[in-house]
Amino acid sequence: MPSILHERPTNMVVTRRLRKRPPTKATVRRTQLISTYGVGAVLPVESESFMIAGLDEWHPRELDAIHEPRLCDSLGVSRLYSPPGGDGEGMVPMVRFPEWVYCPQCSRLDKFWRIADKPKGEYVNKCRHCLTVRLVPSRFVSCCTAGHIQDFPYRRWAHRGKESVEEGRHGLRITTDPGNSTLGGITVSCSCGASQTLEGALGRNALGRSCAGSSPWLGSDRDRCSEDLVGLQRGASNVWFADVRSALTVDRSLTKAEEALERIRPELEGLTSPDLDLLLGIKARQHQVDENALKDAYRKQADSPATKGEATRILRADEYEALGRLHPERDGTETFVCVPSEIRHSDSTGGLLDLVSRVPKLREVRALRGFARVAAPTQESGTARGRLSRGRTDWLPAVEVLGEGVFLRVREDALKKWEETDFALGRALMLTRAIQSAAPEWVGAIEPVNPRSLLLHSLSHSLLNELALDTGYPASSIRERVYSEPGQSGILLYTATADAAGSLGGLCAQGTIDNVKAILESAAERAQWCSADPVCLESMATGTGAKNLAACHSCLLIPEVSCELQNGMLDRACLVGTEGEATAGFLTEVD
Repeated sequence: MPSILHERPTNMVVTRRLRKRPPTKATVRRTQLISTYGVGAVLPVESESFMIAGLDEWHPRELDAIHEPRLCDSLGVSRLYSPPGGDGEGMVPMVRFPEWVYCPQCSRLDKFWRIADKPKGEYVNKCRHCLTVRLVPSRFVSCCTAGHIQDFPYRRWAHRGKESVEEGRHGLRITTDPGNSTLGGITVSCSCGASQTLEGALGRNALGRSCAGSSPWLGSDRDRCSEDLVGLQRGASNVWFADVRSALTVDRSLTKAEEALERIRPELEGLTSPDLDLLLGIKARQHQVDENALKDAYRKQADSPATKGEATRILRADEYEALGRLHPERDGTETFVCVPSEIRHSDSTGGLLDLVSRVPKLREVRALRGFARVAAPTQESGTARGRLSRGRTDWLPAVEVLGEGVFLRVREDALKKWEETDFALGRALMLTRAIQSAAPEWVGAIEPVNPRSLLLHSLSHSLLNELALDTGYPASSIRERVYSEPGQSGILLYTATADAAGSLGGLCAQGTIDNVKAILESAAERAQWCSADPVCLESMATGTGAKNLAACHSCLLIPEVSCELQNGMLDRACLVGTEGEATAGFLTEVD
């Protein structure tokens, strides 16, 4: 099977087509197969269009294994693999999508194999009628919120309004009006005389029929689906949303028995006593570890939380605890280095922070666990993720990135005092009602907004914008991790990349008490006024799904790649108060 992507340095991957085709070359980074062009995503290749195939067609290699057991536990898998890079079986497969194409010269519109030329027994991307003209993939597709996708129903659309369509061949053509750049200027006509423009073809309630349950990245499988189809442009951002989960490697100091257990975990799956005890004894001798220590390590992991949600909470709790204690650099091989500095009241940060940590080195593992179409995955609709494979797999694609950052911990007593005020409770209740009004079908699944989470997330965005100005990093290069569970009050702002061993240290250098004090004061001052005020500060529901109160692009919104919650759950009033309650904001105490 010919490759279509040639190998580049270590962060590049090679993909191939599942159908026999002449070779075509392009380049995709490994990180893009997690965030941009993952399983089920549409990938443009020169003048053609393809879709990354499911994990059933991948062939992960042991040399691409990524070690992060805490993330594996939270995702319910046993292994993580980097997308393979190389030739032969190391390539990532693709399938042609959309199948419908058209010729820009003769305007014929049909499926690829019906219209493509086949001079030497293999299809080429040229019209068989015009011979030299390249075929163009369909500009439009149709998706549903359950993750399915299929070709736009051109034939049905052209005959819309007709009670019945005669059997037989219906040759379609698509033409455009040079004087009309809207969808109304695109006409689909049939040889039987039927004709329709594409005006009104995109968006919800346009196609008027249920989804066929098509999953072309998984082959010919079709699911039962009652969701309505949504017409979209092929390159639209809501055709594919990545559902990525990540974890920081905060402490890699495992015992010898735990290291051996991580290597043999796949061999232990499905075994029960006495076979399990026998195999553990054999493996203990092979890896030269104490048999009882290996069995104790296995029992400890077997007794870990059964639910993924609980495992995720423990994962984040471990990160929060590690970011608050010293992890020195000893021999230069560490992937996590943390230097905390406790803040005394005399250090004058308004009494709001009690710890700042410089993190010169950190390692993050990001895994693709699914995807969504039409709307980004949320806590309420997360069960409707697109499938990565036909059957259940015990591994997921992932990448590891290295970087640095700054960790801030808000004083627990100051935060607890603020979140119990009538103002804080009222803002959280106001946002909860706004979200429920915007999505009444999810009322039972939507958890009430937590004042602590709302404040810490808003503060994180405000500080991130200040760091972007002071460090020279663009805001899209800085990411956030907000720790807002009960007993947690931390914000990690960091930058990480797969292209180099970390970064230049400019972000970590801001992690001194004096620098943090200046950043916090600047954030408090800048949050007092937005160029969209008074409209912004008085807003009752903004953003997608009404998930924000006082937040706009002039104050709190940041690039979505930097935000954990896709720019949701934000309220600037929590920081600075409102016109009627000017002292109710959390940052009003900053000197």
